[in-house]
Amino acid sequence: MKKQLTPVRLSHIVTLQGVGSIARLENDYTGVIVDTRYWFKNGIPDLQYELKNISRIQRCLEITQRLFLPPIGRGENDEDAHKSIPAVLFPAYLQCVKCGKLDLNPWENNPHYSSKKPKCGCGGIMNQGTYCVVDNFGNLDNVNWNYLCHNPYDKKINKRTKPQGIIADCYQAYHTDKLKVNFDKGRQSLQCENCGSKAKFQPSEEGLKPNQPQPWIFEKIPLEPEGLKRKGEVVEINHPSVYSPSNLDGLVIPPESNHDENNQTQNDILKYKDELDTIISAPSAFLRKRRTSQFAQKMNMPIDEIHKVINIYEFGINESDVQELIGTPGQMKEEEYAALTTEQSFSTSGDFKTKHLTGFFADLKEDLPVDLQDVSKIIKDLIRVDRLRKVLIFRGFLRSQHDLDPNLTKSKKNIPSETYEPLLIHPNIVGDPSWLPAINLYGEGIFVTLNPVWLKKWVSHSGVEKRIKELELHYENSESTLMVDEITPEFILLHTLAHLVIRELEDKCGYPASSLSERIYSSREADMCGFLIYTAVADKSGSLGGLMEQSEPKLFLAVLDGAIKRAQWCTLDPVCSDHGGQGRDGLNRAACHGCTLIPDTSCDYGNVFLDRILIKGDKENGISPLLTFIRENTSD
Repeated sequence: MKKQLTPVRLSHIVTLQGVGSIARLENDYTGVIVDTRYWFKNGIPDLQYELKNISRIQRCLEITQRLFLPPIGRGENDEDAHKSIPAVLFPAYLQCVKCGKLDLNPWENNPHYSSKKPKCGCGGIMNQGTYCVVDNFGNLDNVNWNYLCHNPYDKKINKRTKPQGIIADCYQAYHTDKLKVNFDKGRQSLQCENCGSKAKFQPSEEGLKPNQPQPWIFEKIPLEPEGLKRKGEVVEINHPSVYSPSNLDGLVIPPESNHDENNQTQNDILKYKDELDTIISAPSAFLRKRRTSQFAQKMNMPIDEIHKVINIYEFGINESDVQELIGTPGQMKEEEYAALTTEQSFSTSGDFKTKHLTGFFADLKEDLPVDLQDVSKIIKDLIRVDRLRKVLIFRGFLRSQHDLDPNLTKSKKNIPSETYEPLLIHPNIVGDPSWLPAINLYGEGIFVTLNPVWLKKWVSHSGVEKRIKELELHYENSESTLMVDEITPEFILLHTLAHLVIRELEDKCGYPASSLSERIYSSREADMCGFLIYTAVADKSGSLGGLMEQSEPKLFLAVLDGAIKRAQWCTLDPVCSDHGGQGRDGLNRAACHGCTLIPDTSCDYGNVFLDRILIKGDKENGISPLLTFIRENTSD
């Protein structure tokens, strides 16, 4: 495989630009990031890049693989190639901006390092193409323009017509040097200069499938798993069908977050990775004990101290904390919620620190102006998150997730949902990976819980229950691929409030909404009802503390008050307020881009399951405005 290397931003590796995604390279070229087999020297990551203190996250997410940071060097020469994320140029064809002529693989060496672009015979500049072909099995390939030109798709008979009178070498060859693409009123037409064949082309062209698994793979890998149906389409490289990452994430909480980076003795021992690996990989308990004793003598350290360091190296925790981490997989948010709501002490250099402001908040209530009195009753706990560490894990990607045929939308219920089911492609493409790429994100946040005094009465209100039931029924019938544990009044209210608070922070505090994220904690069974608004970046120094400042009780009340007022109107009202189902799969009620939606990267639920009527109220359907309900159902 011939690779071109390009530096890729660390924060994009597992979000926007992971394995299989199309990334922007130098000199305005694009390329596709290759699988993890080529990420490091000999495909083996250096142990110094392994993530530590993440045993709880691995347990809760049921991840058995080891997690490693991706290579982040530039790899500008052959010696440093293994320090950079490798990518191959894609699409591999160019198009003349002057005459429309196509040319497949005209480059030599690494063209994206050259500032000069190839020129066509007519003198026009050749730009890289913008179309590709994908299928629901994760395959990606260049468009076979020759086939499209000589085998036009006839929608009247719903199939491709057989070529008649076509010159043999035109029909069989994959080359494009005799093809031209012309644009006419937004539509594109293909024409062969050799035989005169013509064909109309539009995006989402059907009937074409990839002929290879990925642009960098030439091994014989089955393109179509047995027993499943395959469908391909031609789309632009920035189309949602091309790439959809599958990520998992979790917060590092005590006791794992309370590591002491200032413990120089432990850090010195941890440098002896080969010796520690030898101890851990011992085939028997006897050999492990013997190797540990020998290592203790070598380091001139008590064997108890060596045991502690081995546990830190192997599990990411201290020996005394091992038992605390034994629990049931899947309880990620329950444990995070407990850590956020519990006052505790933290190590100086820990990755998780909170300060409970509920006491200050309660003292402030007496001196609040009248317009903020009711707003203050919304909250039970107000907690400043001084520091957090989020681990983001890339477990694979999908292609062509949406309905491939728009004509199927109306009759979707008559078609099995698994007909064109997309397959998850692992980061190393072939086989089960022994490790997964992951990154650490560091930041700060604001965490609040809702007051159960009014909440218990509000969720049982007939108008609220009816509205949520309608949304739940719509979700069950929509065949949506979005996953949510339960649709309850608490969840929809928390999610909507979180969005409105993010938009208010953007307007009042200057935070771009795209830099903020939500984390919703809602479960009747686990007695959770709160949301975390946070910002996290790949830099270990984290953010600059601006969000923490907004957690000061009086400032946050002003933000929350603005969020409540924001819910009262929308530029698209009354259409937005009265809508029965809008947004993705129609899973929003009163929520659109004019009032409630935030950047997709900031929302954990695809910007749906939102309804500001729960805050604004609906007199016609007997739903009181939220503040009015709180005022009437709480005592001073």
